[in-house]
Amino acid sequence: MIRMRPILAKGTGIDTRKLQRAIDNGLDAAARGALVDFHVTTQTWKHQPEFRIESSPGRRLIYTDDEIYGWVDAGTRPHIIRPKGNKPLAFRYPFKAKTVPRQIRSRKGSYGKNWARAKWVLHPGTFAREFTDVIHLKWDKELLRTLQRAIDAEVI
Repeated sequence: MIRMRPILAKGTGIDTRKLQRAIDNGLDAAARGALVDFHVTTQTWKHQPEFRIESSPGRRLIYTDDEIYGWVDAGTRPHIIRPKGNKPLAFRYPFKAKTVPRQIRSRKGSYGKNWARAKWVLHPGTFAREFTDVIHLKWDKELLRTLQRAIDAEVI
């Protein structure tokens, strides 16, 4: 993170307190926009992760400590699923995921209409959705415009 402080000649007429307030407002606006994007990625989920914004001077951090969101975002390796107890696994197919890799959206998913039973299954793993990377790239591009609008509203 690059930290910038303006160097101003005396008598330029720029109020540095207003400028700092404008920068904080711009960072807050960008963080709220990114937070909306994170919520969009889970809007059709039954399980709703909690996202938070952490503020510090010149920086905003949007995060969640939700384990399930981490699995979907980063993906999982192939793994064996075994039943709990003596009953066999029962599941429906064909499965349709609610999210798509590298897209900020969530849609209606499906478990499928066919039933299968097994003593165990080899789950193929989950492709990483990479929501965090995509949202970061989007707001990295949008940040300068957001900051400029905030500065224009406060200073000019």
